[in-house]
Amino acid sequence: MSAGIVQTVLVAVIVSVSAIVGMQQLAPGPCRALRSSLARALGRTRHVAFLRTLGHWLQPREAKQGNCGSGLGCSSCGGCGSADPPPTGSTPLRLVPRELPRHR
Repeated sequence: MSAGIVQTVLVAVIVSVSAIVGMQQLAPGPCRALRSSLARALGRTRHVAFLRTLGHWLQPREAKQGNCGSGLGCSSCGGCGSADPPPTGSTPLRLVPRELPRHR
């Protein structure tokens, strides 16, 4: 392999990993839904063992733990969601104007 090809492959891997991590930080809900659907598709019994293992590894942490309390994993109770109730009430946003420097 030439150095240009190796460099291109390394840059592509770095950019891909950075994009994935960035999406997980900026949009955790859609990323979790995408991971869940991909894990569900790969975890079917008609796939080979390697793909089922990959599907189990891709499951979000909540799905592996079974947040509904069943301990059987996601979709065992029929309703996927967090066990924590949504926060009640709201906290008002307080904007404090900053002081601008005076020019003399």
